[in-house]
Amino acid sequence: MKQRSKRVLAIHDLSSFGHTSLMAIIPILYSRGIQVCALPTALLSSNTCYEDYVMQDTTDLMQSMPLHWVKLGLEFDAIYSGFLGSPVQANIVNDLISKYRTESTLIIVDPVLADDGKLYSCYDEQMVDAMKTPLHRADIITPNFTEACLLTNTVYRLDPDEPCIRDICTKLAEQGPRHIVITSIPGSDPRQTHIAYYNTITQYFQLYPCDYMPCFYPGTGDVFTTVLLADVLNGIPLELAIPNARDFVFNAIKLSLDVDSPHQEGLCLDIVLNQSGGFYVR
Repeated sequence: MKQRSKRVLAIHDLSSFGHTSLMAIIPILYSRGIQVCALPTALLSSNTCYEDYVMQDTTDLMQSMPLHWVKLGLEFDAIYSGFLGSPVQANIVNDLISKYRTESTLIIVDPVLADDGKLYSCYDEQMVDAMKTPLHRADIITPNFTEACLLTNTVYRLDPDEPCIRDICTKLAEQGPRHIVITSIPGSDPRQTHIAYYNTITQYFQLYPCDYMPCFYPGTGDVFTTVLLADVLNGIPLELAIPNARDFVFNAIKLSLDVDSPHQEGLCLDIVLNQSGGFYVR
């Protein structure tokens, strides 16, 4: 019997217009030979960079759709959660992990909460506490630096040194994840940011430099974590998957700038994924 493709349960919002969340996650994973079962946490008319967007909460669907999957006998090689609309949804994610996790299931949590030192307007401190619920079940978490600070009650700094970053990693480790990847770490050099990796079992720590491009595209965090997940599911060690995902995002930003794609749409994945068999290479 032919072995089926790897399958990911992707628990994210669906913004109908714009290359973010599920609209970015699904094409990237399929381009890497990975099936997607999508569980929308909210339905939006566009990503939130556009004014007057319409948003529909889907908590009821999140509770009823998995009942059908049980009848279908679905199994998942990874469970991947991102934007959650409420503390109730965080508990639903936790329940889904309990239901579908096996010894080989990869759990990856992107605790979407904030950026640039402040919470997103749709969140409050109650949501920060709720987001900790799925963290303790995760194999890999991918907060940005702001989110890592919020989740550890650390004061946000524009120039954190290595001891500060290590301390945040160890505090996150106390919440249960096995691997911690922190993105968008600022520093004294405005031309560069960093990604931190911390293995909570071996206490291995590494910083990866990132060339900074002075522009903003929504959904880059979604893209980074999705490429990272695809590599890990395809057998690439996490220490190599991190720079691979970093380089993919950098190249996608560069190409989006080259073609003058509107920033609020997000990275122009329609072009990026048509380059070099699915990946744009510098």
